[in-house]
Amino acid sequence: MRREKSKWSEKNKALVKSLEERGIMTDFGRKKVEEAKKNGQWNASNSTAVTEEQIARLSAVLEGYEPAFTNFRAMSLSVKKTYTRAYFDAKTEAGREKRIAWMVDRLNKNLKPM
Repeated sequence: MRREKSKWSEKNKALVKSLEERGIMTDFGRKKVEEAKKNGQWNASNSTAVTEEQIARLSAVLEGYEPAFTNFRAMSLSVKKTYTRAYFDAKTEAGREKRIAWMVDRLNKNLKPM
């Protein structure tokens, strides 16, 4: 089930095209695509690639939290990028604070984001 304001990735747009071309797209799916086109989420830009600078900024934020900071620095680059994207995708400062709390909780346990 897709949330109303979720963005559509290029991968999912390609899937929609493929389903339509093969004639197996459902009416429910078409309705979701139309809603996304009307509310602007179809063309909303998805996050660009996470940069080394963003990872460094998140690392600096986590620096005061041990063992979360040490565990974050030991994670693979792909995991660091996932945590970083989660932090920078938050729309408000309150949202970023919630995500830091969530990250610190998971990182203290040396867990990946998902």
